[in-house]
Amino acid sequence: MKYRVRRQTGLTLVELMIATTLSLVLLAGVLLVFSANKTTYQMQNGLGTLQENGRYALRQITADLKMAGFGGCLSPRMGPRILVVAKNGPSYLDDFADGEFFIGVNGTATTYGAKTSVANTDSIEIRGPLRSSVSFVTDETLTTGGVEVVGANTGFAVDDHLMISDCAGAEIFHATALVSPNTDGHTDISHSSTDNDQADLSRLYTADAVVTKLNRHIYFIADTTRVNANGQAILALYRFDGTNTEELVDGVENMQIEYGLDSNSDESIDAFTESPAAADWANVKAVRVSLLLNSVDAASAVEPDYTYFPVQSTSIDQSGTDDFRLRQEFTAVVSVRNSVL
Repeated sequence: MKYRVRRQTGLTLVELMIATTLSLVLLAGVLLVFSANKTTYQMQNGLGTLQENGRYALRQITADLKMAGFGGCLSPRMGPRILVVAKNGPSYLDDFADGEFFIGVNGTATTYGAKTSVANTDSIEIRGPLRSSVSFVTDETLTTGGVEVVGANTGFAVDDHLMISDCAGAEIFHATALVSPNTDGHTDISHSSTDNDQADLSRLYTADAVVTKLNRHIYFIADTTRVNANGQAILALYRFDGTNTEELVDGVENMQIEYGLDSNSDESIDAFTESPAAADWANVKAVRVSLLLNSVDAASAVEPDYTYFPVQSTSIDQSGTDDFRLRQEFTAVVSVRNSVL
């Protein structure tokens, strides 16, 4: 018995239309899932950027605030016992000796090195042994001769402004020469009259005295001159040390600072203010820093509203701005530990 083999001659138009329709439905589902996953990824990435940048920015500022006015066992609030013998040093050394560990600019565009701060944002100058090692002297330090500190890895250098302090007082001098390591494996620091008002220290310092490097850091917000994928300006937090201007982290678009003042000398904060009077900087007991960060690039499918409390307590409407960046406020209150001893 013979069988005829039926040959395939192709798809009918109806079959082709059905297959095309099913393919389009499946493709639409895949695109929908892809779009949702992309939106979720952008949102998570934006939130991650906010969290990481916010924590880093606050950590940089608060680390310096915690060291403001540090003088070892010396409490600067117990009397004017800090003597500046450095000749022609920066003016902040005298302010530091007077107990003024900060100075701020409220909302005014100010130039620091190569950058100018953004108008309506604050800046703060912090003074003290910032990011400095704390080195103990090897023994009692006589008025004549140099200062010998323990170890060879102190981080000190010639032309640094150093402070030697014990529980009785402190003295700020200019390091004119440095030998590290010396024959004992320690560090010798000279303070000749070439860059100091006198060659000798004003008094003997006890064996528990410490030596630190004094510095100042100014934190402010400035335009990076870069733009994101949507052509929007990228702002950043900068730090200026009197010579160099360094970008720390981008996406920081505002900084507002308030200072807790002890106006009646009862060792407690009476009020927070944005603009202390010139005579009140030495009475600052705490600093409240509020940063507003954005996700740098668009990270939301809508234009999300946000609240930045130091500026406006009601929600800020973003509709119609074409700004799809996420925003979040980061705030820290730091007690000036060297003012409350």
